Amino acid sequence: MVIKPLPLIVGSMPDEQQRISEILETGVETPQVLFWQYDQAAVIMGCSQRPDEGQTQRSLKAGFPIMRRRSGGGAVLAGPWMLSVTVFIPTDHPVAGQNIIEIFSWLERIWIDTLLSCGIPCKGVDQQMIDRSKVVSQEQDLKWACYASLSHGEIVSEDGRKLVGLAQIRKRKGVALVSGLHLYPCDWNALSSIVVGGPEQGASLLALNSDANSLSGISSEQLLPELIQAFIKSLPAEFNGEF
Repeated sequence: MVIKPLPLIVGSMPDEQQRISEILETGVETPQVLFWQYDQAAVIMGCSQRPDEGQTQRSLKAGFPIMRRRSGGGAVLAGPWMLSVTVFIPTDHPVAGQNIIEIFSWLERIWIDTLLSCGIPCKGVDQQMIDRSKVVSQEQDLKWACYASLSHGEIVSEDGRKLVGLAQIRKRKGVALVSGLHLYPCDWNALSSIVVGGPEQGASLLALNSDANSLSGISSEQLLPELIQAFIKSLPAEFNGEF
């Protein structure tokens, strides 16, 4: 099976969400990968979070659009510091038939190979780390933030700070596996200020997260094309194609 490469797109989060929706609604006939870097900051609430009036006003005052996405459970501050990678899989592909733990473990291996080949030390997570992260998130009142806890298939630094977050969208005509990698740190204080009304929780989020630049010592400008090529190269045999 040949995977169809799509070029890196630099654009807004709403445009990316629209592109994902269009691909899923049209139908995924062959595997595709969408690489997206955001050209502006935006607050993205989880699929179960609806922005209230206060959050909307604070976000607009800060100059950030705010919206709700179709996947993921918590709020994210998207922006140029993040590389979004969406893998689209046809419903008749064996990977699409896997359960959520299996399919995220499949993607986890691709990400670990990608990051290590680019000089970014990292590792996967186990159930103990996942359980502990949820306790910490609850204790620090951070359950509202996507990057405050860990889930199956996600990638962390060697000391356990989150590096890549995952989500999935399953539709009748295809599956989308969505990943978010921090190339360099986002403004966690700004996210906290908008979502909960004060910057105080930003320091806790900063401590729980890492980024590719900090771990590798390589600039995001140099890392970005290397990461994209490494991700393509790390795709398993059944996805091989001409790039």
